[in-house]
Amino acid sequence: MIEKDLILTEDTRNMLVSKSRSVGHYKDQSHGKNRFERKRLSQVSRTVKQYNQIDMNKLFKQDLLIVHIPVQGESDSYTVSVKMEGVIAEIAKNIRSNKNQFEFRTVVQALTKIFNTQNIYVKCTCDDYKYRFAHWNIVNNVSVDDSASDPGPGHGKANPNDDKGRGCKHVLLVLANGDWVLKVASVINNYVHYAEEHLQKAFLKVIFPKLYGFPAEDMVDVDLIDTDEYLDSTKGLIDAINEYGRNRGKYRPGSNKNPVTGTGGPKKKEPENKPEEKPEKEPEEAKTEEENK
Repeated sequence: MIEKDLILTEDTRNMLVSKSRSVGHYKDQSHGKNRFERKRLSQVSRTVKQYNQIDMNKLFKQDLLIVHIPVQGESDSYTVSVKMEGVIAEIAKNIRSNKNQFEFRTVVQALTKIFNTQNIYVKCTCDDYKYRFAHWNIVNNVSVDDSASDPGPGHGKANPNDDKGRGCKHVLLVLANGDWVLKVASVINNYVHYAEEHLQKAFLKVIFPKLYGFPAEDMVDVDLIDTDEYLDSTKGLIDAINEYGRNRGKYRPGSNKNPVTGTGGPKKKEPENKPEEKPEKEPEEAKTEEENK
């Protein structure tokens, strides 16, 4: 969990955006009057594979989600980090209200609710954030970093009055655009399904109790399983798991169940206006005709 002195009371996503929407005006306003308007010139990564740096141990053991979001800026690529807490607890609530079924939608709903209503912490690798926002965001308890590792050069001298909002245009783009939430939901969903099938001890010891609210030790003889309780979060494994997730839900012709509709495969259509075939003559009839010639 987040340290007590870092817990916020009002700095939700909407609050962070509102504090930046109308401040920090540029002298050259040809591309937008401030950072909030110029955020449209940057782009958030749109592929699931680029969200493969989630620490699953922090997520499932501490209920702390830290997402590193690739952003293509006007002149370079940067990484915006977002920290949220309570996602797993929210997923667990959704599972209980979904007849104890873990599904992709239970993850999406949880992430969306936390992102929109709970405290959000941010950070960016660009120089604008580093020189103008890093120090003040730590002071105001809205930074992924804590006060022990203040990265702000000059402690905010490039923004002495703390009047430029709560983030650079890359941070504001991420806060104003929730498309990346679906990508993160896919990563978490794929990881849980993969762990259930291939990391059984870690799933039963760590993930299952967090999602379903009770231990699962008596469901399997853990001595027969070689994996441990550490949730491997390496980039290569999560990439492979995302590929596994894409194939796991793919519909294959001839399957008894359509994963999209949840029903059986489509019925074969009868050919239209097919000419009626004449039945073959019995051998005896054919012989009789031959004799009558």
